Amino acid sequence: MTTTTPSHNSSALAHPHQTISKSFLLWKLFLLLIAVGSTLVNDRAYDTSADLLLIGNDEPRSFNDGNDGVAELLGNFGQRLVTRFTSWDAIYFVSSAKRGYVYEQEWAFGTGLVVCVRGVLKALQILGLPLPLPLATSPTALAEATTALLLSNASHLLASLVLYHLTLLLPLSGSNSSPQKQRTLALLTSLLYIFSPAGLFLSAPYAESSCALFSFLGWWFYARSCLSDQDGTTAVSGNIERGERGLTLKGDLHLLLAGLSFGLATLFRSNGILNGLPFAWEVLSILSGFVITTSGGRGRGRVPLLKTLRRLIALGLGGVFVAAGSIVPQTVAWLRYCPSGSLWLFNKFWSSGLEVEVSGTSGGSGSARGYGSSGVGAGGGLEELVAQEEAREWCAAMVPSIYTFVQKHYWNVGFLRYWTLPNIPLFLLATPMLAILVKSALDQLSQQRPQQSSTATVAINSDAKSKTPLPAAPASGPTSPSSASDTPSSGSIKSDEAVLPPNPDDESPTTAQQRMQILIRSAAAEQVLLAVLAVSTYHVQIITRISSGYPLWYWWLAQQLIGDGDKQEKKKKKLGKGIVVFMVMYAAIQGVLFTSFLPPA
Repeated sequence: MTTTTPSHNSSALAHPHQTISKSFLLWKLFLLLIAVGSTLVNDRAYDTSADLLLIGNDEPRSFNDGNDGVAELLGNFGQRLVTRFTSWDAIYFVSSAKRGYVYEQEWAFGTGLVVCVRGVLKALQILGLPLPLPLATSPTALAEATTALLLSNASHLLASLVLYHLTLLLPLSGSNSSPQKQRTLALLTSLLYIFSPAGLFLSAPYAESSCALFSFLGWWFYARSCLSDQDGTTAVSGNIERGERGLTLKGDLHLLLAGLSFGLATLFRSNGILNGLPFAWEVLSILSGFVITTSGGRGRGRVPLLKTLRRLIALGLGGVFVAAGSIVPQTVAWLRYCPSGSLWLFNKFWSSGLEVEVSGTSGGSGSARGYGSSGVGAGGGLEELVAQEEAREWCAAMVPSIYTFVQKHYWNVGFLRYWTLPNIPLFLLATPMLAILVKSALDQLSQQRPQQSSTATVAINSDAKSKTPLPAAPASGPTSPSSASDTPSSGSIKSDEAVLPPNPDDESPTTAQQRMQILIRSAAAEQVLLAVLAVSTYHVQIITRISSGYPLWYWWLAQQLIGDGDKQEKKKKKLGKGIVVFMVMYAAIQGVLFTSFLPPA
């Protein structure tokens, strides 16, 4: 597969949504053909977990049996194909969506996808909308698996569209020369996400695509917050001065929406919590500004105290929303499995005169014995059961995290636990993606810290030297359809494109410029943290799929493919094309292995 950069005047740029949708469908068809071929070659995978979950105890018929009609054979093959997508961790997601969380090890998998699948099926039931006949009549989890497949693919498409509009908002190097080039960068970035090496993991009942969707949406809201402050003061990095209009209420509301989106991403995948970094970074920047200003440093003039405090509150609440995506499910598990949690629940609600029902849990390895399903009345029955109950190890921890415990207990996840000789091939397999993450992030972080004379340009490419300011923002807000042509050749700026104003007096960056710098550098720092965690703590091979939800390396790769006109442009384009070839080949090979229930996963 060859990679070409869309021409500035091509129809692809004139109709980006159509281009993205068509590319998405073609890529999904390519992956589907791989899955079909894998199933036809060997439609009897040695692992029968998905068969038992989706087909039941009946002996599954082979597509090659030839004793049934064509329609029945196709229906049977469709079920076989769904079971192939429901491999590895997908079995946990689908089984939990079918009957809820039962065993404690199931809490290692984010509740977001499970809740969405159950919610969709429940909504269809309430609305009286019937499922297709094979799904409606199946007593197995076939309906849940099919719904999860549809949600994952829909999330992948929506995430690619959100990433396109997010890229238009950011003052990335390689996008400042013209609106057309900026749209080219945005479109290419979106296409690269579609062709992610995560491959079938973005189609199967996994949480990666949903996590990416809400992560990109969170970044979009954060960028909109930055642009809302474009016409006011500098309020970070020690420059709280020049009026009061910089910290807008609209910017605060966008921060809260960003936090909610990042929290939902964390609900799907735990690594989504890294998206809280820009909130912490900006809080520290504002606080350092207070220190410098009050100590007689660079800050001059009146400090917009109330608006700054309001911004700090918005940032704090946004960070709380991000953390809630991890804390809320673990709190539910603590209330359910731990005697101390159950006793707290009893005291909390019984003291208010409410009857509490504590749902039972299945016994066996890895689960608490449970307290039964009957309501708790007077007489202290629950306290007696709590006194007799043997608490799980994680319940007594200083921070009772079921997620941390089950990852360590069942999957041997922990610091340097994966550093064994048999795992060396997996480290080698993960090396290309780790190198891409670190290289793209360091190129951004190694940029010289913006000085007082900096402009709106934020370069990701370490060799970029451009200091061309972006066009000034229109005073009336986003460009209306009547005032801007939709064709790339018009040279106008769309409402989604970056509109950071140049600094009029060239003394210091504006609030929007500095906040954009924080946002993009935070995205880079997240990738470094993710790579370090993958090497030191995670099962390292998963980095190829969990990295799909981090946007900065797509921006960097798109810039390599576009080039910036410097002496190394040819070398960069060659590197970029080589990475794209790696992405496509890895996704294709991994698709064959995944549908055959072969590692790595």
